[in-house]
Amino acid sequence: MLFVFDLDGTLLNSKKEISESNKKAVQKLYLAGHKIVIATARPPRSIDSKIKKIGVSTDNIYYNGALVRCFDGVTFSHFIEKNIFKEVFYYIKENDKSAVISIEDNDTWFSCFNFDFKNFYSVKDAPEIITEAELLQKNPNKILINSYSNLNYLNEKFNNICNIIETDSKTLIQIMNKNASKEKSINEISKKYKISSNDIYCFGDDFNDIEMFKFYKNTVAMGNAISELKTIAKFVTETNDNDGIAKFLVEKGFIA
Repeated sequence: MLFVFDLDGTLLNSKKEISESNKKAVQKLYLAGHKIVIATARPPRSIDSKIKKIGVSTDNIYYNGALVRCFDGVTFSHFIEKNIFKEVFYYIKENDKSAVISIEDNDTWFSCFNFDFKNFYSVKDAPEIITEAELLQKNPNKILINSYSNLNYLNEKFNNICNIIETDSKTLIQIMNKNASKEKSINEISKKYKISSNDIYCFGDDFNDIEMFKFYKNTVAMGNAISELKTIAKFVTETNDNDGIAKFLVEKGFIA
């Protein structure tokens, strides 16, 4: 079987750590021969050290599917084409002067806006500030938008060419290549291992897990998950602060 774990709000507790109970549970899955996939919106630099602490080989999905790095060295990525990025950038800038735009490109965070990033992100390092002209020469893995209030208009204009997700209690809009998503990346990984979709279990908590939950049958929402995810989940477990993953795996007999 293949087990897919979101990180923030799912495998990580509210202190942004993996509990000893959850770590041991994932290790037991791995030792039993199951495949482990980490699926997150985050970039590699911010979570690879936490993934290593699990102590097993994992295939990792970053940027909601815009970048995948498998433990056997296989890597694939989806970038936003430069012309599409420019169109999105100017549309946002012209329609909401308060919006703050930054991008992720090859595991580096860039912006042409000087803003207090700690008001929006729980990270230590600021984005690299470059000129607007330099920014628009990038082919980003992901566009990040804060303080933007016109999501519906953004969807109407770009949903046919981009994957647009609202996360973090609706304070952050993330835009990826149309072909970049957790569910599509999981599908590619499962093909590599020849694992049926019926043998895939997905765990999540936020809006960027909704399409993954719609795509796969065996879905587990955390007790702290948004109501929209709990409604469509096959199972609901305990919260991320109460070892929800470990308890579910024991309850369903995947581990002892």
